[in-house]
Amino acid sequence: MPLTSREDGRRGRTYRAALRLFAVTALLLAAAVPALAQTATGSLPVLYRLDQGTAYEQGCFPPCLCPVLFNEAVKGTFVLTPAGVGPLFTNYTITGINWMVTLGGTDTFITGSGTYRIGGEFALQQELTLDLKVGDNKVERFTSGLVTGPAPFPAIAITISMNNQTCYDTVFRVKASPVPRDQVVPYSLGGKSTFQRGCFGMCDCAVGEPLPIKGNFALVTLSPPEAPSRQYAVIDVAWLVPKNSRTASTTNAVPIRGAGFYTFGGEVALQQRLLLLLSVGQEAPARFDSGWIAGGDFPRIDALVSQNALRCFDTVIDVHAEPRPTLIRRPPFPDATTP
Repeated sequence: MPLTSREDGRRGRTYRAALRLFAVTALLLAAAVPALAQTATGSLPVLYRLDQGTAYEQGCFPPCLCPVLFNEAVKGTFVLTPAGVGPLFTNYTITGINWMVTLGGTDTFITGSGTYRIGGEFALQQELTLDLKVGDNKVERFTSGLVTGPAPFPAIAITISMNNQTCYDTVFRVKASPVPRDQVVPYSLGGKSTFQRGCFGMCDCAVGEPLPIKGNFALVTLSPPEAPSRQYAVIDVAWLVPKNSRTASTTNAVPIRGAGFYTFGGEVALQQRLLLLLSVGQEAPARFDSGWIAGGDFPRIDALVSQNALRCFDTVIDVHAEPRPTLIRRPPFPDATTP
């Protein structure tokens, strides 16, 4: 049923109030977060965000004449960690790649790791090499080679490709910069969050018991303030679930690690979506999706994510989370794609 102008205005005011509350919460929480390196000149990891202009391209490049098949924006985060200074170059490792691109109408995860170096003897040069997994494809190496003309560091602007942008190739045009502390908001799972694995719907097999799940993650702002829907990167997922309801201790609990994306807002009606790539224990990373859910009470997050949309055998996580006052006591921004 279409919204009346009064209902539409009321929803809009609710949405704006939620965003104002989130902004205030972010500032308050940032004050409680341990100081994180925001330049890459120290020894601590630095969280980076892909800036506008980062793109995925696939198709033909000169001298071949076939068209470019894809040219899509890429969003997400990664972690840059100093790895030593050599005679000519300062070296860094890149981990925790949590990127998203829409290919053929499907939101596709990009994960991986790599290296970055900057320096040179006569002119300032840089080189980025990443081993990336795009969706279900195998891991491929993308590199820039050693090129001149980098962006003013710590900003990074560089193009990487599989085939040196010759004939048929896949290319990433990367633009990235460190994330300000007030745009990283830590979250905790609430007491009603559960993990459940078994049969759902019409399938004839046992439904596993819902198990309590605990842990933390953080949101990183990706969208500009004026966007009708706000998108956030979900980073540093660190959750624990007991093996059964009789085991209250977390000593032998199963870890859940990963990252993803959260979207909230809408031009007419408010809606939300939580999309995660998670490893349960030693299992391979799997996609967990809530689909689009009407309503929401952001900055609180309430979303049911599953691997198979609650059809037959499935793994389901009922997420209830709110901003928390402090980060957990462990190194900031580890490789979120590694169990």
